[in-house]
Amino acid sequence: MFASVPDPSLILSGWNGSGATVTLRIVGNGKNDVLVVLNGSTGAQLMSLGSVQLGGNYTQGVGIGVTVPGSTMTLSGTVVTIVLGTPSGKVHDEKKAGTMVWTTPSGAATESGSADTEF
Repeated sequence: MFASVPDPSLILSGWNGSGATVTLRIVGNGKNDVLVVLNGSTGAQLMSLGSVQLGGNYTQGVGIGVTVPGSTMTLSGTVVTIVLGTPSGKVHDEKKAGTMVWTTPSGAATESGSADTEF
């Protein structure tokens, strides 16, 4: 969620906020894996969305990644929603609760509420 309504074309070039195909990538980083969103066409990271430290282990090891191609991103007001496609790679079923930290070029935000599992 953004503090104010973002210009969708600043998130993804030419985007109007309707359904756009993206790929999620989770990179193994020990017990704090990192999620990034990639352009579904070019594979470039959508830098304006930054990255999310998941506060848990969702891959099978450090440096090992999981991709989720065919995901769909939409924008409604201040909320970007991504409906996940089918993951490729080995996903680790994290059982411990964690707290996510979203880092963007504008700063960082920590998930509010009780710690939970993310997927």
